[in-house]
Amino acid sequence: MSEQMRLAMLCARDGEEAAKEWARSTVRLYRQSMENPAHFASQLDWKARFENSMRELALFVEHGAGHRAEVVAINRHNDC
Repeated sequence: MSEQMRLAMLCARDGEEAAKEWARSTVRLYRQSMENPAHFASQLDWKARFENSMRELALFVEHGAGHRAEVVAINRHNDC
């Protein structure tokens, strides 16, 4: 499940502020995982995925539900 899908579900179920808190918490967790050499998130082939997810989550925290257009633009740029 993509971060966008998770955030949409959380917004619908719990509201935007709860989704933002989840996003903040998840960014912290992902960062800790990436810093831990024993965690797969620190491996080169996974690290970029976690970094992309963290960017998506940070955009959501900053801009709320209106972030989706920005995320799509970032993802298109990263696919190039």
